[in-house]
Amino acid sequence: MPTPCHIATMDFPSDTAKSSEYAALKAFLNDESSLEETVDNFISTPDSSSTEDKLLRSWDALGLTASQTPADSPSQEKLVSFLTALRQRDTNVGDVEGKTVSWSTLPLFGRQIREHWNYDERAAQKDAETARSWANANAFAARVTATASAFDSSDPLDFSLYAIWALRAALEDKDDVPEATVAAAAMWILYAGEVLRKQSKEQRSYEGKVAQAGNKYPNKEWNGFEMDRWRSWNNRFANISEVSPYKEIKDIAKKTKRHMGDLANC
Repeated sequence: MPTPCHIATMDFPSDTAKSSEYAALKAFLNDESSLEETVDNFISTPDSSSTEDKLLRSWDALGLTASQTPADSPSQEKLVSFLTALRQRDTNVGDVEGKTVSWSTLPLFGRQIREHWNYDERAAQKDAETARSWANANAFAARVTATASAFDSSDPLDFSLYAIWALRAALEDKDDVPEATVAAAAMWILYAGEVLRKQSKEQRSYEGKVAQAGNKYPNKEWNGFEMDRWRSWNNRFANISEVSPYKEIKDIAKKTKRHMGDLANC
């Protein structure tokens, strides 16, 4: 088994950047191949890999590419367009857990993203590349979520719960929050704000404690999205935009608060 290589706070096998899937995505982002050619190259299996190995290698390549792609880059949207095109390919991959699956269902995608979704706050504080890569990953997940079927937890592109985790870590747990944590949370408002506000208005909830309130709000019975929570996020971004000693974070907090204002009528 390949040893992990540390790419930001998401660990991928060390040979991920050598895979044909990674090469296909990089060629696409560099305008060296068309969208259709990229999908063809991505789903091809030149070796004798098992179905599961092929899928995991493919999603690792996508996750690594996303974490390396700047959050505000047009290339992020290209990656989203790639996923959209992949969902339109009703080509069988093979059998997973006894069932024949096709690329259109993005089999094992959500599971593999979750496998690598690990945030090391201390590492992000110490290393600028780690912080940027975490923001990039959150921006991609947010953009993808914005295309998902609303309120459909079975949609493999719905990472709305990840938004709560990011926003809770930045805005609900403590006052002294690292820049990287705030930046990652902001990505969800900037790139999936409209769908998150809609879920807040319609009070989308989750079972158990996965979406409970952060440590600063012990009396709140939040278990998902709701407008009271949305307003608290707005207030916290406003506060950070005024008191943060870091210009970059003040700026992104101001931008995020302004965007939340723009969404007020959605």
